[in-house]
Formats: sequence, structure tokens, C-alpha cells
Amino acid sequence: MSFIWMEAANKDQYYTMNDKLLKMLFFRWNIHTYLLLFLFIFPVVMLRAQDLSHRVTLNIADRPLDRVLDEIGRQSGILFSYNPKQIPLKERITIKVKDLPVQDVLEQVLAPLKIEYYITGKQVILKSAKQQFTVTSNIPARSFTISGFMSDSLTGEVLIGAAIFDRASGKGTLTNAYGFYSLTLPENDYVISCSILGYRMKCVSVSLKSDMVLNFLLPPATIVMQQVVITGEHESSIIDAGADGQIRLSSVTLKRMTGFAGNVDVIKSLQSIPGINAFGDGSAFYYVRGGDRDQNLMLIDEAPIFNPAHLFGFFSALAPDAIKDVKAFKGDLPASYGGRLSSVIDIHARDGNMNRFGFSGNIGIFTSDITLEGPLKKESSSFILSARKSNLQWLTRQLNEDGRSLSINFYDFNMKFNVKINDNNRIYFTGFTGKDDFNRATEASINTYGLSWTNATGTIRWNHIFPNKLFLNTTALFGEYNYYLYLSRELGNYWTSSIRTGSLKSDLTWFISPTNTYKAGIELSRHKSNPGNVHFNDDAVQSVTPEVSKYHSLSTCYYVSNDRTFFNKLHVKGGIRLSIWRDLGPSTVYFFDGGYRVIDTINVKKGSFYSPYYNLEPRMSVNYKLSTVSSLTAGYSRTVQYLQMLSNSTSPFTSLDVWAPAGPVIKPQKANQVSAGYMTNRFGIDATAELFFKKMYNQIEYEEHANMLYNPLIEGELRFGESTAYGLELLLKKSEGKFSGWIGYSFSRVLRTTKDLNDGNQYPSSFDHPHTIFTNLLWNVSDRVDIAASWIYMSGSPFTSATGFYKYNGYVIPVYGEKNNDRFPDYHRLDISATVKLSKPDSRYRHSLVFSLYNAYGRSNPFSVSSNKILDDNGNFVVPSNLGGDLEIVPTRISVAGIIPSINYTFKF
Repeated sequence: MSFIWMEAANKDQYYTMNDKLLKMLFFRWNIHTYLLLFLFIFPVVMLRAQDLSHRVTLNIADRPLDRVLDEIGRQSGILFSYNPKQIPLKERITIKVKDLPVQDVLEQVLAPLKIEYYITGKQVILKSAKQQFTVTSNIPARSFTISGFMSDSLTGEVLIGAAIFDRASGKGTLTNAYGFYSLTLPENDYVISCSILGYRMKCVSVSLKSDMVLNFLLPPATIVMQQVVITGEHESSIIDAGADGQIRLSSVTLKRMTGFAGNVDVIKSLQSIPGINAFGDGSAFYYVRGGDRDQNLMLIDEAPIFNPAHLFGFFSALAPDAIKDVKAFKGDLPASYGGRLSSVIDIHARDGNMNRFGFSGNIGIFTSDITLEGPLKKESSSFILSARKSNLQWLTRQLNEDGRSLSINFYDFNMKFNVKINDNNRIYFTGFTGKDDFNRATEASINTYGLSWTNATGTIRWNHIFPNKLFLNTTALFGEYNYYLYLSRELGNYWTSSIRTGSLKSDLTWFISPTNTYKAGIELSRHKSNPGNVHFNDDAVQSVTPEVSKYHSLSTCYYVSNDRTFFNKLHVKGGIRLSIWRDLGPSTVYFFDGGYRVIDTINVKKGSFYSPYYNLEPRMSVNYKLSTVSSLTAGYSRTVQYLQMLSNSTSPFTSLDVWAPAGPVIKPQKANQVSAGYMTNRFGIDATAELFFKKMYNQIEYEEHANMLYNPLIEGELRFGESTAYGLELLLKKSEGKFSGWIGYSFSRVLRTTKDLNDGNQYPSSFDHPHTIFTNLLWNVSDRVDIAASWIYMSGSPFTSATGFYKYNGYVIPVYGEKNNDRFPDYHRLDISATVKLSKPDSRYRHSLVFSLYNAYGRSNPFSVSSNKILDDNGNFVVPSNLGGDLEIVPTRISVAGIIPSINYTFKF
């Protein structure tokens, strides 16, 4: 193997100067001034990263090319990578330049030698412009396949989305969700390289004369070493350059971001990406490109999680140490995903360390967690167990003198077993469960009431490699969510709703060549949902209590897709999905007239099918490379959703979710989305700009004062219409150096038209946020100190405010104007965290302290505004329209929280 790279000693000179300046500012300025500097100066610093405009002076006579490149690298700090078999390193060079940009120098040196170059991060890749393969006869060169797995050298965990490519031609591929790759090349000698963010690159010389298995073990990059990352032609650390609207967050990225109370949070991390909007403080709700919150599918090892929240959304339901990789699709959904209209968040859990036993954990004010992992049989099987529990006993308090108190608790548990049967077969077992429980009790303990909800998922997956080009994944899974509203815990009386899903799916990936991949699959699912029923412990009372009919449904999906590259410039992803939905008895079906009055009732027998739907869902995205550093993208997708959540509450503090399937009254939701974007990487900065337009049909709204609780005629409370969403999303991201992070902006509108609401006029949706700004900034102060800051700004959410009052039978009744005729004050919040490592990076036992401030400058962001009447000085009733103004008369506003500090102790062994 031959692999040469050169690194200049002064490559970080610019950052070192700025580090000293910022440290001085940090200690001399007050915290508010520093934060303003950090937020507004950071983009300028990012744009000053190393690039080919750096000027060098050379006076070289008759020296080898490798010595010339070495001198250019020494002066500019640029890293050169190349295959020495393809580059004439001993060619003699004579050049004399003074204060000339590196780009011009490279043109003078490389052009006569017919050497091309392109930039990837901090690397300049050199390759010969000559034809790589020489045809000496009419017989075409034979092709062979290199395949295998990419894994972490320390833990044995497979690596997702890693790049494997031939350094000379640039042809390559990425590992799939299970770390497998397949690369077909003509017979020849190659230098095969592999890399992924957070790991050291590895290169292997290969003489390809037959099919071969080549497994890579990559060592993690450490802080004390300069990290060198080379990405494949279609790889980017956060945005996949070959796809539209895709986001990738690794566990390394997640752990460096701010979270609530020092906890890594998948949902809140994704909410800092343009196109994914948060509801606000303390909520797990998120809205993607104009879609409602139930139009997002979250998967953990392919099983659905219906409510991904603890404590109403302050914490994610997934323990941080259990997560390996997160991939989100907010634009073109691959054909293998379906069932939701707007987005898919695909989370892969860690497999566990296959080489040695270890543990890690976190002790904090709000939560504590522990993770155990290790091999069952070294290098053949592993396990990981992760548990988390709330530490909220200190919040339990006496509410008043009669002895009532509030109790808040939650927990979650993740487990995974990974068994490598042989080189071609592997089995995974994944399980997750979590529970939230809130109680309000009297001292006599005879009237304890409250609420709770539980999540549970389970997955069994089998991976099989047929020949080295075929990869089969077969999965059996289930997901369940239950909600309980207790009338009396002691008496066992409660209202409950639930949803359960079980699926069997199988998909086959065919790696024809590095530029041509097919995928096809089938999925069979059964769904059961309880829209809400009351349970009484007294059998006599239960026998006369009406029962709301439960829903049963079956779904079948077939899909096929193709991922192909033409002429090394045009990358096309296309696919089609056929979805079939049928409701299943027993059930009672109600039919309504134009006034939403029941006109007919049908009792469906057990095992009988009714209300079938068939839909084709085509998807396509294209990426055209304008150059080695920029590309254009465009995409179209049609999505269909058969399960929808019914809830007319706009409060972030509810997990009361009623799920209902498509049927005779509720038609399937449908959406058509088109998008276009531009991506580039210059000066070490990833920049993306995307436009989208989405039209959604059969969107659900609710009758005024709709009764969604224990209502057998709940479908009569629904109103249906159309929604139009469009917007622009901008993102700047810097991945390397002491300063990293991203800044994003989105302009988007979500406008609805519902026939029986607002006189049929168009109105903004309750999650319409025209302007949103996101920042996530990371500063590696030293080997032992990291500082992270995130700031978010959103236009206020629309709501319907009262425009006046009238008296009726002694009551004062508010009069409301058009639907969503007003807005809450604009939302903004700053979160800060600092991590202090208490041990050396190479220590066996590593531990840290994490200090964090949620809502650092104490912004009061209201989520509720009262419409009660207010008297002015003349005794007249007034409803102020300027909710954010400095008027003496203002409506009552309810906010979630002020500044929330926390400290956490984390450890790993």
C-alpha cells in the first residue's frame, strides 16, 4: 500500500490567533456581550477558513513534484492526497512566483502534467487526467466486486453512511444502514480508501482480479490529532449531496450540541435545521415543511414511536447513549418509506461493543441514566442495555393546606442484541419501552387522579448477503402507544386511548455497479386503535357504559427504486410505491349528511373488509454536479397517509392522542411536493439553498368546540380541506476546526382552506411561521473544554383572538373574528452549555461536567393568551390587538419557563 499525504506545521495559525483573541474577550467581557459577539461574528470567522486564495512565494529550480507540493503545503497549510502510482512524483519542476494565490500556482504546476485536482474539506485531491484504463484488445475489461462491512475498530459497531472509493477515479459508494457496501470495478490495481466524519481515513492497495471481501476497521479520530476527512462524491457530513432535503446527524454531532438540562435530544437537534419547526418551549411537537405534527414518522430500528416525548416534550423519549445514527427526510422520501405525509426520522440504535465490556452514564438534576455494553462472544455478538429515570422528587411539593401534592416521574429502557452468525448472516434484536406518570393526590389517598402514557417497540431483523451484490433485510416489528386519564387511581377508573402496529417487511438491495443500485421490497402491516373509552372497576357500572367502536386495519405496500449516476455528473433517484389500505371488522360505521348529522349506521362483522384504498406514490430526485464543489438538485414526491391523529388542542402540554384510520368518512391525506436547491462547498463551508412547494389534500380541521373525548361520533366533529405550503430554506455549515456549527434561515407559509370553516376563506395554519432563524455554534476552547450555544427565532404562531364581547342571559360572551386572525409574540430563545473534561482524551475512564442554561436570557415566550374582558379607565370593555406592545391593558399570557440552569456529571469506561 502506498498512500502519501502532507500537512503543514502552521496550518492552524489563523485559528490560533483568533482563539487567543476570543479567550481574552471571554474573560474580560460580561456574558451578554460575549454571546452577541459569538452569534454575529461567527459567520465572518467561518468564511475566513483555509482556501486556495492563500498566497505563496516559490523559487524552485529542477526539483521533484513531491518536494514542490510539500513546499506549497508548508506555506499554505493545505493537505494533498493522491495515489503515487497515478501521479508523476519524480517529474522535475522549475517555478518562480511571488505572492501568488495557491490556485494559480497549482494551475502552473499541474496543468502541464495533465493532473486534475478537486477540493474536499481541507484536502486537495490530485488525480491524473489521462485515461485510467488502456484497452489493448476488443475484449472488454472484466469487472469484479469488492464488498464487506465498515466498523469501528474499538467497539466493532458498524458505521452507517461511510464512503468507500477508488482514489484515482473517484468512483465509490456508501455503506447502508447496516454498514454493508458493494463496489464493482474493472480488473486493475487500486488504492481503495474509506472515511467517515469522526474517524481516521484508511487506505488499502488492492489488486482486483476476482471478487473479494474487504472489511474495514476505522479508528476514531481523537482531539489531540488533526482530523483528516475525505468524503465520497455523494457524501456530506450533514446533507447528502445526492438527495433532496435529507439530513444526517451522527452520535458524535449530537453529543456536541446543546440539549435541555445537559441531555442530548434528537428532536430538538433536528428542530435547528431549516424546514423542521418547533412548537416552542417544552414541546416535542415539530412541523416539517407545512405538515401537521401527526404527518411525521419517527422510527427506532424501523419500529414506529407514536409519542417521542417525556415530560410533555422537555425530554426526548430516547436515551442519548442508545443512539448511533439519525437520518431525517424532509423532502423526497425514498420509496421504501411511507405512511406519513411530510417527514421520516430514521434512528438507528447502537449495536453494543463487540470487543470489550464498558459502561457509561449521566447523573443530573433532572435525569440520570446508565448504559452497559459488551460482547456476548468476542467479535461475534454483543449487547447494549440503556436505562434512564427522572430525578424529579425535589419537584414534589405541597400545593395547599389540604394535603394535595403533585408527583412527576418518567423512565425509559433500551436494549439491543447483535449476533453475527457468519460473514453472510446477522441478526439484531431491539427493544424499547418508556413511561410517563403524573399524579395529583389527596392526603387521604382516596381520590388520586392524573395521567400517564407508555411507549413500547420491538424489532427482530435478519441481514443476509446472497452474492456480493445482493443484500437482504427482513424485519418483524411492533409499536404501541397507550394513554390513560385517571378519574381515580384507587378505584381503577380511567379513560384510555391506544394505537398498536405490527409489521413484517423485507427489502432487497442490488448493487449492480457504483453508479447503479436497485432496491425493492414488500411490507405487510396490521393496525389497531382505540379512539377512547372509559373503564370502570365496578362491573355494574361498566356494563351500562357505552363503548366507542375500535378501529382495525390492514395495509400492504410494494416498492421499487433505482439510484443511478450518469456521466459522473447526473445523479438520479427514482422510485414508486403502491400502498393498499383496508379497514377490518368488527366495527360500527357512521355516515353523515352535509350538516354532519348521522343518516346511516352499518355494523361490520368480524373479519369483513370495507373501505379499501389503492394509491401509487411516485418519487424522484435529481442532482447535477456543476463542478467538484457545487451541484443543483430537484425533486418531486407524492405521499399518502392513512393513519391520522385527532386532537383539537393547541397546548404543548398534552399527550392525549386519538388515532383514526382512513375510512368511509376520513379520506386518506395526500400531498404533492416539488423542490429545487443549490449546494456548494467553498472555503470549508457547506452552503445549501432550497425552494419547495407542497399541496396537501383531505387536511383535518375541527368544528368549533369539538368534543374529542369519549365521543362515538367523533368523525362528525371533523372538517376537511386543503393546505398549501411553500418556502425558502438556507443553511451555512462548517464541520471542521475549533469553531464549527451551522446557521440557517427559512421563510415559509402554510395556508389552509376548509369549506365549512372561516366562510370558506383562506387562513394561516396554527403552525404557520413565516420567518425562522437557527444557529448552532460549537467552540473547542481546548482539549478539555467545549462551549456550545444555540439560538432560535420564530415568527409568532397564529391563533384566533376575540374582537369584542356581548351579554347573554347575564353572561359575557366573547365574539371571535376570522380564524387565526392574530399571532402570539415572536418566539426566541438562547441555550448555552459548557463541557469540561476531567480526564485526558486517551484515559480508560473518561468523565466530564456539563453546565447548561436553558433560555439563558429569560425570554418569556407565551403559548396561551386569555380573551377575558378588560375594563379601561372609562369602564368600557377592551380587547387589545397589540399583544406585544407596551399598553397598560394587556391580555393574560401564560409562558412555560424562565431560565433553567443545570449541571450534569457524565462518565464512560
